[in-house]
Formats: sequence, structure tokens, C-alpha cells
Amino acid sequence: MKVVNIVTQMEAGGAQQAAMNIADVLQKRGYEVEIWFLYMKRPTYQGCPGVRVILNHRPVWVMDYVRILWGLFLLLLNQKPAVVITHTYYANVLGQLAARLAGVLIRLAVQHSPAPTYPRLARWLDFLMGNTFFYTTNIVVSGAAYHSFDNYPVWYRKRLMVIHNGIPTPQLTLDRENARRRFGLPLIGPLIINVGRLSVEKNQQMLIKLLKHLPGVQLAIAGDGELRSTLEYEANTLGVEDRVFMLGEISPWEIGGFLSAGDIFVFPSHYEALPFALLEAMAAGLPIIASDIDALRDVLVENEGNQVGILVQPGDEYGFVQAVKSVLEDDSLASFLTNRSKERARLFSLAQMVDAYEQCFLELAHDAG
Repeated sequence: MKVVNIVTQMEAGGAQQAAMNIADVLQKRGYEVEIWFLYMKRPTYQGCPGVRVILNHRPVWVMDYVRILWGLFLLLLNQKPAVVITHTYYANVLGQLAARLAGVLIRLAVQHSPAPTYPRLARWLDFLMGNTFFYTTNIVVSGAAYHSFDNYPVWYRKRLMVIHNGIPTPQLTLDRENARRRFGLPLIGPLIINVGRLSVEKNQQMLIKLLKHLPGVQLAIAGDGELRSTLEYEANTLGVEDRVFMLGEISPWEIGGFLSAGDIFVFPSHYEALPFALLEAMAAGLPIIASDIDALRDVLVENEGNQVGILVQPGDEYGFVQAVKSVLEDDSLASFLTNRSKERARLFSLAQMVDAYEQCFLELAHDAG
């Protein structure tokens, strides 16, 4: 059986990582799998087996989208996959349309973000397609993302199902000192780390603001994006630029090494669905301090109400400062959070995630057959 994963843009983001991880496990289970990106943003996965790019640059006008749709349609006609899994809203819209036109019977759309965060056009098109049977199944990656569609019509919601993101066992091959050497970070002193696209919703500006209250504490961010210059300007304005290390995009294969360099993982996002970066930091045993938002509570609060990380109201600069101080000054608290993070991360395994995807499309294939 051939399975094609379609993702909007090539870069080192969570949806891209999900597609690559799903493909890797399915290939090991005997499936023929490819990953297609609508366009090239950064060459993260260029040259990897089974990877294709439809457009070699970001779309800038309407004919670029027509070229992408036409290219997808021709590829699907030629490759004849049994299953198409699309990730993120533009891939959902263009990939699902092309798959339906090409006669692919099993079409799984994956919503990686809360519905209100979509651009207006993407949200409207997703709403339309989700209500008109383009998606045979509409997967959301967390309970918080699921409930973001609560005000949608029943025809949309009846195809929704939750499959939590899962991660492979992290490859922690470096100790703290060698990890810092590898990424050019100071060998001594406490280090806050963060992984994510440099964008408004990730709120890395908060991390830089914390440093003015935390003398001697350093910050390393792995990721790239449209706010890089803004963040660098903020660091210079606050006079903390010598303690801020912007590493750019790190390959997914090196994230484990980067996580080994840090003392605390701080995640001050305004909104999320279920971030891979958080799960990876937990699996690496880092104490977690994160925004108290629904998606992160889903991960960091157990059914019994016990917290495995410190939750702070989004935007509460003083609250984040006090949380960082409490972890750095209390070794027993840091050790407790480390152990609880590792234990909780085991519930979000890659195998469980792929099991759920596989069961979903095999049941659809059985029903269609």
C-alpha cells in the first residue's frame, strides 16, 4: 500500500517532523511512503529519500498556487497512492482537493493548530471542505485543538478524531559540556533554551525580557523565522545581547544534542496545538516552564491534576522570572521536574501515534473495499 504525506512548506517545523516520523515508521512496517512539500522554504529535508517539492520557492501570486495544485494532481494520477495524509491548512486545502480530483479514496487531513489561528481564507476553505466530504477523516493533534472546532457544524465535527502527536526516543549522545561546545554556547552558567519558529505566537520576545531580571542567566534559541531581526533588536535594546544565542534552524537530527546543553526549557507561547518541541524537551529530562494555555495543560497536567511542569499565565513576565529562579535555586525542585517530565513524555510515543494513523486508514480501506 502506498501512502503519501503532503505538507505545506519544507522547514524544520512540527508538522514537517510529524510527516517525516510517520513516513519513517510506516516504511519500516512495509508501506511505500513519500513526503511531498508544496513549496521550499528552507532545505531541511532536501535530498532525503522519498521527498519531493512541488514549487522551489514560496508562492507569490495566484498562478503559483495553480501550479502547485496542477503539479499535485498530475503526481497523484501518476503515483496512484492508496492513502493521502495532508498536514497544515494549505496542504489540507490544496492536497485534499487534488487527491479528490485524482480519485484517491482515503484522505486524512491533519489540523496542527487551533482553528481560530488560521488565516481567514485558509479557515474559510478548510470550513468548506470539511463540511463537503473532501476529508474522509479530519485529525486533530490534541484535545485543545479538537475543542477549537466546537462551534463548527455537526457535518464538520463528525469527521474529527484526536490523534496526539508522538515523538521517537530522543538521541541524547552528548553530555552537557560537549553539547555546549557543539553549538558554540558558554560552558559555564545557567542556560535557558527554547526551540521554535521565531514568530509572534511563540513569544520568544518574553524570553529575552526575562534576562534583564536574571543576571548571569543565558538564553539559546533554536529556530528561524520572520521575527529574528526584531528579537535581535530587543536583545540589543535591553543590553542582554551578549547572553542571547540565536542558533537558527537546527536539523531535527541534532535537536537531542541541543537539548542536552540546557538547564531549563521555557515555552512562553500564546497558543499551540501539541508542540513537538515541548515533548522532546520533556523526554530529554529538562525542567519545563510554560504558558498556562489549554494545549500545554493537556501535556503538563495529569488526569489527577498533578503538574509535571510549572505553568505561568501567558505574558506574565514576573511569573516567568520567579519560575526560572525557583528552578535554578532549588535542586530538589529541578530534579522532581526532570523525573516527572521524562515519565509523562512516555505517554506521547511515536509508535502510538503511528498505530492510530495506521488503524484509521486501514479501517477506511476495509470499509471502501
